[in-house]
Amino acid sequence: MNHLYSPIFKLSILLLILTFGFVGKANAEMTPEKLHQAIEGYSDKAQVQGNVIVFEYQQMTLYCVWDANADRMRILSPIANRSDVTDGMMEAAMQANYHSVLDARYAVGDGVLYSAFIHPLSSITKAELESAIRQVATAAATFGGSYSSGELVFPGNSQNKAKKGEDKSL
Repeated sequence: MNHLYSPIFKLSILLLILTFGFVGKANAEMTPEKLHQAIEGYSDKAQVQGNVIVFEYQQMTLYCVWDANADRMRILSPIANRSDVTDGMMEAAMQANYHSVLDARYAVGDGVLYSAFIHPLSSITKAELESAIRQVATAAATFGGSYSSGELVFPGNSQNKAKKGEDKSL
């Protein structure tokens, strides 16, 4: 009998995978300290102010806010006062939330329009965090233009009409 097919061998491999898989996940859990270290390694300037990391990326100021008790974090960049944003721009931003800003989103809070990314703190990986930073910065920079996070675009009927200069209504 080939030892690769023996039940004991299969069980041993399964136990090793489960053991090291869980140990790896426990060690990989994101914490506020690891969050700060990751952002410091990705940004020229990063300062912690309470539960907020203020940092610069591509000459834009971004904020990473976390709540370890709620297991949530968000990265955001202010774009404009809501009162300065036209209805057409808001509609384009909402369509972009569906098609072109992907994991980042345009959002309004306290009268300010932001580009934002929201995720559970403990399970975000360094690669996901870096992608979120790029997407939030790009979404803020392209507001009023291409409304894009720069990663991908999921084309839809409304975007095809917009490219042709037709009505953008859904």
